[in-house]
Amino acid sequence: MVRPLTGGQAAPPARSAAAEYRWLIAVTLAALLLFGYGLGAGSLWDQDEPKYAGVSREILETGDPITLHSNGRPWFVHPPLFFWLQALTGWAFGFTEATVRIWSAISGAGAVAVTFLLARLFYGPATGVLAAAILATTFQFLVQSRLGVFDPTLVLFMVLALYMYLVSYTSGSSRAAVWAWVWAGLATLTKGPIGLLLPAMAVVGLWFVRRDRSAWRRTPLVGPALFCLIGLSWYLIEALRHGEPFLRSAVGYYLFNRFFGVVESQPGPWWYYVPVLIVGAFPWTAFLPAVVLYLARRRSELGSQVILLWCGVTLLFYSLAGTKLPNYVLPVYPLLAIGIARSWEEQTPGLMRTATGLLVATVAAFVAAIALHGWTKFPSEMLELRGPLAAAAAVFAAGPLLAAGLMLIRRRLPALAALLLTPVVAVPVLVHLTLPAMERYRPLPRIARAITGAAHPSDAVAAVEMNMSASLGFYTGRRIVWIESPGDLAQAICDHRRLFVVVPPHQPSWWTPASLPAGARLQGEDGGYRIFLKEGPGPCSGREGAQ
Repeated sequence: MVRPLTGGQAAPPARSAAAEYRWLIAVTLAALLLFGYGLGAGSLWDQDEPKYAGVSREILETGDPITLHSNGRPWFVHPPLFFWLQALTGWAFGFTEATVRIWSAISGAGAVAVTFLLARLFYGPATGVLAAAILATTFQFLVQSRLGVFDPTLVLFMVLALYMYLVSYTSGSSRAAVWAWVWAGLATLTKGPIGLLLPAMAVVGLWFVRRDRSAWRRTPLVGPALFCLIGLSWYLIEALRHGEPFLRSAVGYYLFNRFFGVVESQPGPWWYYVPVLIVGAFPWTAFLPAVVLYLARRRSELGSQVILLWCGVTLLFYSLAGTKLPNYVLPVYPLLAIGIARSWEEQTPGLMRTATGLLVATVAAFVAAIALHGWTKFPSEMLELRGPLAAAAAVFAAGPLLAAGLMLIRRRLPALAALLLTPVVAVPVLVHLTLPAMERYRPLPRIARAITGAAHPSDAVAAVEMNMSASLGFYTGRRIVWIESPGDLAQAICDHRRLFVVVPPHQPSWWTPASLPAGARLQGEDGGYRIFLKEGPGPCSGREGAQ
């Protein structure tokens, strides 16, 4: 391991390398256990989880790992690395909730390990252990590491690229510099050029802050070459294979328009990520002012500079972007965890008193934000699930409130333990109580299984204005005919002799059961959704005959 730094200078190691490796393994395995516990509990959450799982499954169905497909059509949205990983576990173990999510848990645990390494590089192994524990128990990072989405994998590769660059920067290692480019290439193959852009902006900022404007000359040329080979070759291959449609979608719409415009109706104000961080950093939100003050006071140190630049660049970049989503802020948390760990170790009595008051306030804000979101969007469900939800809320509130009380009497270590144990206790409560109760209000997986049990191999499934319901396709294992208009419905009736039609509770104005041919039967209802079965050839009105 690289030696820890103090103000950019090498310091003697605090303990043997063997002991540090044991700590590294311990925090990584503990994070993997926390992220992986009950990973298969609960159905996949629309839209992204089943959408991505469906894309991964179609890699195996089409035999084409380069051009991704969704519902049988080319899908020019994201690069393929995460989907390759999901396809690998799906091929080996089948596509289940656990296998769909396992790479996020692995990636999250990997990011915890890199956080240990980064904190050790700046401040030593004790800070590394605490920073790793804080990251693993940060609410948003914990949640994302338990979902089948690629954000934790992207974060892992990005922080690996940053770590290897800093190893190169502080030690002069050319090999480490090359590895930084490799990890940036893998980040790009996961989410696109943002995998290089964010680390590069932070690094360039570091050169200017440290007045080291010749640092770029020390980069071995093999590094950028490997980055292009790993990160950009997929874009080149797809551009050659598909030409303008690929470039317009993957580069024009999902790359440039994501920043300069609004993609998929996901806008937000410039302050969008302030409430996201307040909720997402729980239960450590109360310590954010102390982090900023600590880092500002020590802004001449390498660790403070890197943390401020990384977090500042990420938040500024995504705040300026037209498209905003909560998961975009995820790369902030590893470096933020290091800042929280270091400021915790050196807090003054005044900062401790401030943090104690803020801890109580953030508990109230966290519970209120979750409750407000639930009551606004799902009022009846919130009322019926008040027992399981109250149990989860009680766990999330009890730990920080206990920690606040312990901090008042200056029992810092027990207070720290209470904060760290809060998410650890909350996960089993969510897995065994809250999530099973919520399944009653998620009918699409049940509907999909019911259709699968009744359908013939050649039957088709249609969904009326439900194109944000990818779980229907994942759990039926079929390609869904998405119905957006009477013309779409008429074509589906014409094309398929046996057609299951799923209609949502808030049916479109143009829909009536009379839209289906005579003889179509209602097969059942669940959660307000209705399932109809149309059998036999339907009227085609000059269209191609039914299959």
